[in-house]
Amino acid sequence: MSVQKNRILVLDGLRGLAILLVFLFHGYYIWGKTYPFGDLFKDNILVRYGDLGVQLFFLISGFVILMSLEKTSGFIKFIKNRWIRLFPSMLICSLIIFFTAGFFSERPLGIPGWKSLLPGILFVDEGLLERIFKTDFPVLESSFWSLYIEVKFYAIFGAFYYMFKRNLALLGIFIIYLVAVSYQILEFHHLLPAGLLPFKAYIGNFVYFGWFVSGALIYIYYNSRDKRYLYAFVVATICAMFYMYRLQDMTRNLYLIVLILIFLGALFWKPMEKFFSMRLFTFVGFVSYPVYLLHENMMISWMLKINRYVQIPYSVLPVISFALVIPVAYVVAEYLEPPIQKKLKSILK
Repeated sequence: MSVQKNRILVLDGLRGLAILLVFLFHGYYIWGKTYPFGDLFKDNILVRYGDLGVQLFFLISGFVILMSLEKTSGFIKFIKNRWIRLFPSMLICSLIIFFTAGFFSERPLGIPGWKSLLPGILFVDEGLLERIFKTDFPVLESSFWSLYIEVKFYAIFGAFYYMFKRNLALLGIFIIYLVAVSYQILEFHHLLPAGLLPFKAYIGNFVYFGWFVSGALIYIYYNSRDKRYLYAFVVATICAMFYMYRLQDMTRNLYLIVLILIFLGALFWKPMEKFFSMRLFTFVGFVSYPVYLLHENMMISWMLKINRYVQIPYSVLPVISFALVIPVAYVVAEYLEPPIQKKLKSILK
């Protein structure tokens, strides 16, 4: 198998790990007032910090997006390719969520109205749409937030890449991150000038950009073995760890460090690469995008339905409920998404 194929395979495995961590967070921790078992697992470190799977997704995205940019001839083509990659599953999954909401009536977020479809389909967060149109846009799925950040990164980094080339583009993204996280730190300590406070609503997304930079830097090192980029990765990653200044604690930081080491190990250490190239991880990675879009409310609804009729140990109830989402995601990834992507490519070529 070629290096290229190995690389893509292990990245799928890492996506599988990332979505499993997010599942732990959503399935055992964040909805304590809704779960049949309440806050039973709230002190379990593995589930409490499972949301950091999103940071692993961002590292992978930084790696993959720079790889994609190097293979794409221009900005418009790059944006088309990204949209074709993201839009079909988002459309399909949004419609599935919307039209099955009546059956999954136990949804923590309630039954969505039609306006809740627009943010996901447009890849624009609800808050921005509400400020533009002066009306509410209810949340269809809370996990969509990271897609809105990804799209911002694609647009800005892609524009920088084709205007200024790779290194300056990465520097530009990193400066955006530094400005955003500096704003957050100053605001937290009440040191921000009053005139800058209104920007709080717009700057929050950019505190995640440091992770994309780290992923891109390790991609460069992966290909070149130029140690300057490895050192730059270390510096960028240390800075990126301040992305959520309000929530910083030692355990969260240690969890992040472990995930970063896993990310590096899967890319550079053969035993770990083989481990994350196993079918379990690569299959979950293959369906990770539709699973991520679909799983949260659907899984919790299944938990409540099952618990109503069958007494299952609470430790495995979320696992069974999550497993019921996987076949739907597989159908989306394997059978529904590809023909739509193919058609869009033929239209937009």
